[in-house]
Amino acid sequence: MDLPVTVGIDGSDASLAAADWAAREALLRERPLRVLHALALMPHRPAGWAVPPPEDGGTLLHETREILAGRYPQLRTHTEQAHDLATATLTAAAEDAELLVLGARGDGGFPGLRVGSTALYVAGRAGCPTVLLPVAPPGGGQREQVVVGVDARRPADAALAFAFAAAQRYRLPVRALHTYPAGPADRADLVRDGETELLTRALAWWTAAHPQVEVILQVDAVGAGLALVEASAKARLLVVGRYAPLSTGRLGPVAHAVLHHAGCPVAVVPGT
Repeated sequence: MDLPVTVGIDGSDASLAAADWAAREALLRERPLRVLHALALMPHRPAGWAVPPPEDGGTLLHETREILAGRYPQLRTHTEQAHDLATATLTAAAEDAELLVLGARGDGGFPGLRVGSTALYVAGRAGCPTVLLPVAPPGGGQREQVVVGVDARRPADAALAFAFAAAQRYRLPVRALHTYPAGPADRADLVRDGETELLTRALAWWTAAHPQVEVILQVDAVGAGLALVEASAKARLLVVGRYAPLSTGRLGPVAHAVLHHAGCPVAVVPGT
């Protein structure tokens, strides 16, 4: 099935940047782009309430489609307005999407907020990989890697598959980052060698399946969140796995850290 790359927009600068990112990703994947706008309604309005003018989501969708068509004439684009909450619309759309793309925050929230409630809700529940774009555009410097967080003792196969496939499309190396608790100083080198060997074994199948993808191993005795955020400064994409079942809607502390602080788009990949 030709599943689309789906992007949610609300008219904010962040969501329109997400639409542009999603369009380029759809072209790389040779997939159509589905652009969604959710318009929540109040079916039961108390007596005496004035009916507000409808939001002109159709205009937003039309203008977004025209802009993307001008930039990417080969892109196949479908626009759709849903009359429901954004969280419900986007999690439902993820069931029929190859990839879901969102701005990390939309029009709501308060100044300085880096990740909105909608983005966090969807990233914790979407049934497909979800990419969140940071509020601030990536800074200067080369973005020459795909970074993936790896627990070498319990590697997330879905996250590794996503990262290696992305690196192959982008023609970039994968930086596989594994962290572990620091041990006694007199055994530091021995412990590090052992952790590096664990990481090498965890990646063996993926490196064999993608011989054209260069793999960079990074093993650090620091917190995973801190290491991944630092690595994001040179990443085109940062990939983390989501272990919790869809029903819980929970994101772990590492995913929370990178979503709030990473300097590049972050892909949250469900499954193991």
